[in-house]
Amino acid sequence: MSEIYREFERQLANWEARYAGDPAREILRLYLLALEREENVAVAYAGNVLGPRVAKLRVPDAVREVMREALAQVWRDEQQHAAYVRRMLLEMGKPGVRAHTFLQQAAGAIGGWSVAVRQHLDWSEAPLSRAAATCLVWAGEISGRVPQAVRGHLTRCSFRDFCRYNVDTESTAWLCWDRLTKLASHVPAISEERVKEFRQIADDEERHRVVFGILADVLTAQDSLQDGVTEESLAARIQSVSAPVAWTGKASTVPPGTDRSAVA
Repeated sequence: MSEIYREFERQLANWEARYAGDPAREILRLYLLALEREENVAVAYAGNVLGPRVAKLRVPDAVREVMREALAQVWRDEQQHAAYVRRMLLEMGKPGVRAHTFLQQAAGAIGGWSVAVRQHLDWSEAPLSRAAATCLVWAGEISGRVPQAVRGHLTRCSFRDFCRYNVDTESTAWLCWDRLTKLASHVPAISEERVKEFRQIADDEERHRVVFGILADVLTAQDSLQDGVTEESLAARIQSVSAPVAWTGKASTVPPGTDRSAVA
């Protein structure tokens, strides 16, 4: 496992120890963390961000289209995840939680933009954006919001290395939702349907990890296509990843009549 994954494991272990015997509090922390991270990638994976990078790859147009569609599906999933966890938090109805929700969402969006600028744009291409993104990344490092293991990846990189980085980040997203799935079984206020939705999101994140791994595997360090890779072979590999099932997330977070404070 990568250092990014191990560092996140340690963070979750610390929270598990801190909130031992109080799963609802740990779940709330995980909800807020998940919102920030889902909003982050919903910005970072957007077509206006990744489209120009994919357009510059030294690959045939047909291969480029397969890559573009795979990335678009990942982005659509992440948008749904961000909206889903935001609804869960807002429906708790607590002013403090609502305020924290908007702050986490804003932090995720700003972080996603900053990382995208740092990873995809040179100083010569966008000096003002690079300067602003660099200041925001530095502020995040000083405040502890940017994990130590992530810091070395927040610089201009090949598209292959970008995909490799997201193999690691999607692995930690899976870990977050897997932990939520396990904890939810100890909170009576969370229905079995909700637990299944958490599991579905975890499955989505695992699928994203595999997709990014495939894209990294077919590219060289110069972002050209590895020998022997064709449109058909790439499409077959991506299609071999379990297709996403229809999204089942509902607007309601907890069953009607439930004490909402039990999951806050």
